[in-house]
Amino acid sequence: MNDEAIISLYWKRDSDAIAQTEAAYGPACRALAGRILRSREDAEECVNDSYYRLWDSIPPEKPQSLSAYLSRIVRNLCLDRLRELGAMKRGGADVTVALDELQNVCGSSDVESSLSARELGQAVDRFLRTQPQRSRNVFLRRYFYFETRAEIAHRYGISSAQVSVILSRVRKKLRAYLMKEGLL
Repeated sequence: MNDEAIISLYWKRDSDAIAQTEAAYGPACRALAGRILRSREDAEECVNDSYYRLWDSIPPEKPQSLSAYLSRIVRNLCLDRLRELGAMKRGGADVTVALDELQNVCGSSDVESSLSARELGQAVDRFLRTQPQRSRNVFLRRYFYFETRAEIAHRYGISSAQVSVILSRVRKKLRAYLMKEGLL
């Protein structure tokens, strides 16, 4: 079933929407949650909670991409769970490293105090639309999906060193873009 049909089920308040969402996106959601939380039980709980959030948000929302919308919900719930568990320094080491790399771009230890998360997200989205597709995908795989450099390298058939170079260049360009936009 395609995204449009699943979203239509949510709008009709048909409980089959959740089953269809699970069938279409469950494995990807569990993989994302597992990468962030490193605990199968916590990951499963966050994925289930994400379906509840999705049910509550559609309607009124009508996302263009159900996959992206659901991934954002799963990611945010998992990051909240890490903070709640105090695990950002322990189990969430890969997540912490990725977030630290982005904080270095923003030049602040507290991104949310320097500008709203929404404003930053919109600026990063605008910036990424200007980047070549592979650079954009590598950036998203690292900083949104929290894949390791090795996983990204395997996915795109390049070396981990090439992934590091791509990420470094994109972060440098992002920093310059944010400065030009007056956000830093």
